[in-house]
Amino acid sequence: YRITGQWGNYPENVHMAADGEPVRILGAWLGNGVNESKIWALKIEKILTVTNHWKNATTTLNGKRHVVQMMVGGMSQFLTDVQRMLKSVMTRLNKLPREYV
Repeated sequence: YRITGQWGNYPENVHMAADGEPVRILGAWLGNGVNESKIWALKIEKILTVTNHWKNATTTLNGKRHVVQMMVGGMSQFLTDVQRMLKSVMTRLNKLPREYV
């Protein structure tokens, strides 16, 4: 198929994901031989961006607790549920609240 673009009744020029190429299905990144650390790097970067934004705000300790629960906990919860969390990611996410507060 990759060479000719044809394969039985399969539509022409439809992209087929290769090995190691992640495909997003309902929020989870699936694929054969997908590098999960790259997937989690995007999520950690997003969490860092949000917490850095909230660092500039004047918040009480109770407000900081809410930010940690909503941003660090909430933003990673679904991906953790549908995809396994690497130990290095867990260590990094555990350090984030301490760095923020």
